[in-house]
Amino acid sequence: MDKTKINLKNFFAGPFMTITLVALNVLVYLWLTLAGGSTDLTVLVTHGAMVPAMIKDGAGWASLFTSMFVHIGFEHLLFNMITLYFIGRLLEQVIGHGRFLLIYLLSGIFANVVSLAFAAPNSISSGASGAIFGIIGVWIMMAEQYRNYPFLAGMGRQMLIFSALGIVSGMFGTNIDIFAHLGGLVAGFLLGYGFSFPNLGKVPLKKRLGSGVLLLILLGVFVKLAFTL
Repeated sequence: MDKTKINLKNFFAGPFMTITLVALNVLVYLWLTLAGGSTDLTVLVTHGAMVPAMIKDGAGWASLFTSMFVHIGFEHLLFNMITLYFIGRLLEQVIGHGRFLLIYLLSGIFANVVSLAFAAPNSISSGASGAIFGIIGVWIMMAEQYRNYPFLAGMGRQMLIFSALGIVSGMFGTNIDIFAHLGGLVAGFLLGYGFSFPNLGKVPLKKRLGSGVLLLILLGVFVKLAFTL
């Protein structure tokens, strides 16, 4: 019994949110496979993938959230979950479980709103990449704000290179939602200032308020674009 308590304590002291998110994505993928296949269009749509036309017709709003956990094919799932695990677990240990989860989810939703503004009406989009780019955005924010921490500055530079390569490759790839990637990156960067991380140092109030206002303005702009384009 004592060993079980120790194991649970160690689990919750570690990056358990990252592990839980990876597990949820894997479980959803297995469910889709059993339901008919994660590349079957009907299965994807009925299980939470995002279809812009449905949202614009007043249905499917939940897919702005659920699509973050839906992956099209095993390769899509594998790449995203490897990236989430190795980047997310480090960030979670730095900023804490609650902040990590909120930034991940909010970045993913914002990324999907940006995608909604530019995607073809009957396209199907899904995946955790927008939320993952939100995590990358936080690393870049911390490199700017907390330059006196060599580790954070170094990670921020690496994440900046990684995100640039990801965005450039996305421009030349197929079936890659570049707008979701950019939206997630911007959201994570701004949310990092908004949440701030007291254990690392104080973020000026002007920066916190400014980032929050800018994010809300951008959200309004992309929602407007989504329903006027």
